[in-house]
Amino acid sequence: MKLKLFPILTLFFIIIPGVVFADQYKVIRVVDGDTIVIRYNGKYEKVGLLCVKTPKSVKPDEKQSMRMAEVAFRYTQKKLTGKYVDLEFESWLRGRYGVLLAYVFVDGKNINLELVRQGLSRYYIKYGQSKKYHNEFKVAENLARKEKLNIWGDPESTKK
Repeated sequence: MKLKLFPILTLFFIIIPGVVFADQYKVIRVVDGDTIVIRYNGKYEKVGLLCVKTPKSVKPDEKQSMRMAEVAFRYTQKKLTGKYVDLEFESWLRGRYGVLLAYVFVDGKNINLELVRQGLSRYYIKYGQSKKYHNEFKVAENLARKEKLNIWGDPESTKK
């Protein structure tokens, strides 16, 4: 039985060369809809979710809905609090404030994409397009807009 398993595992690693297996990190706290705190390399670190920017209730203004900020926060909190996540980085590791920037996966799902697909964030490209998931983000945003989900159903949240 072990002899049959070895070729299968070898084939798996040859066919899927881009897969990187890394440690999983426990989500200690959800700060807001697009920021979490994890234990990383022995200390607590903030992680900003790449390519998303959910409305913020801490800095409300006429362009951002406090209600949508709460919805985004609760969504991320429900999906990630206490869970173990995988992080996937782009070519840079940290943002200008020292925050880790990553795609966050739980149970194999890209939460960054899920936030856009649920209409809780637009595909945020101020600092550049996603190198890995650009097409997926575009599709997710278009579907959320078409279905008028969350920010796309709230005219105040869609102002630029």
